[in-house]
Amino acid sequence: MDRMERQGERSPTDPAGPVSGAEPADPGGRPGGPATGTAPAPALTRAELSRTVRTAVSDVLGTELDDIGESTDLGADFGIDSLELMDVGARLENVLRVKIPVSDLLEARTVGDAVDLLEKRLARPA
Repeated sequence: MDRMERQGERSPTDPAGPVSGAEPADPGGRPGGPATGTAPAPALTRAELSRTVRTAVSDVLGTELDDIGESTDLGADFGIDSLELMDVGARLENVLRVKIPVSDLLEARTVGDAVDLLEKRLARPA
């Protein structure tokens, strides 16, 4: 159980959305609407995108944000499995409002690789 779960809070990257309900929910109950059929999130700087990815990873793995950098190899450093990787992808799709193919998730070895792929995906929506 991670720190936010113990405190009864949800992260902004949690697919169930933040507890505060600050974001509007789509009919399926997801914050900000579904990943497909909505406009992509506003343009983010690389630093903002990196923090978003690192936050999603730390939320899923229950680690501290500071323990994850762009050079972090999720497989070698944290032993992330395919279900955890899919959870990270779902959180990023909801926050960034962009469809992320499974092949992109599997191709990214490090957090920096994931940021690179997302920068390209956000520059040219699918």
